[in-house]
Amino acid sequence: MRNLLRTLITGCLLVGSSVAGELEELKDTFATAVKALNARDLEGFLSTVHPNSLSFYSCGPTSGKEGKDACRADWVKFFSYSGPANFDAANFEARIVGNTGIVWGKYFLAVKQKNGAEKNYSGRFSLIYTKQDGKWMVVWQENSPTASQPVSP
Repeated sequence: MRNLLRTLITGCLLVGSSVAGELEELKDTFATAVKALNARDLEGFLSTVHPNSLSFYSCGPTSGKEGKDACRADWVKFFSYSGPANFDAANFEARIVGNTGIVWGKYFLAVKQKNGAEKNYSGRFSLIYTKQDGKWMVVWQENSPTASQPVSP
């Protein structure tokens, strides 16, 4: 009986550490994507986007269209008219439910336009991930402004 109890407790601890490990992987995937965007590394960002993902941006030209190519077109257009940009979502939250990862929170975006003017945006975002071939991939991304744009963080 004592051995059975030890086995059950050990199994529960291993499952708990596995879930914690999965959550850290999900958080790292999101943080890596944000870092890539801020570095204007489009391919690094897109490496976390599922080929059949859906993107909904409040102001994006391809909002609501399916696929990594639509997401790429949106970001290429953004990069073509902007200079350096900093997307800050430091206080994001994350959860895993089965094989689905969810990341959400508030964002602040500071964009330096090519003419030198700086604009600040803020809003909420949510991303849904699926684990495919051992890697978290975005299948749904949505962001919405919380106030009339532009706003200061």
